[in-house]
Amino acid sequence: MSKQETIIQIMPATGWVAVYDEAGEETAESLVCFALVESDEAGGKRRDVRPMRADGKRISFADEAANFQRVEELAEFEEDEEEEDEEEEDGEE
Repeated sequence: MSKQETIIQIMPATGWVAVYDEAGEETAESLVCFALVESDEAGGKRRDVRPMRADGKRISFADEAANFQRVEELAEFEEDEEEEDEEEEDGEE
């Protein structure tokens, strides 16, 4: 039996990204919104906040991708990337 999902509410996700694993490298994709989703599972109801991204002309759940890792603030992701770049440069000396 498939589970039924209903979007109850959406909230803007300005400044947030979905982080994906692309062949061992982390990449980030901007989120469009967060959705409060209600699921009917085995006779019970559950509510979760899920990230959504633009996928061409449609919007889909970012966490459904097989290589999805996490949601993070863009500024924090960029800061982590800069630290990794600095470590790589230090290692080359």
